[in-house]
Amino acid sequence: ARSVTQAQRMVAVLEGKGIRSTILRAPAALNQKGCSYALRFGGTEPEKVRQILLAAGIRPLPIYKKTGQSYEEVVL
Repeated sequence: ARSVTQAQRMVAVLEGKGIRSTILRAPAALNQKGCSYALRFGGTEPEKVRQILLAAGIRPLPIYKKTGQSYEEVVL
């Protein structure tokens, strides 16, 4: 998310669909454009999360999966 407000809105939308998520500062490896926020969620397919957010009028940034100490972009 580009702002904490956008991240909070994402959490609210996902919670409304029964998907738990938490806000955290985007890891430095993913934060090349300055201050941004990330949502951590588990147990739900990334494509489903993306579709829920798009349906709510929220365009999420790319989705990444943590693998060990690095991050890999999820191709949707």
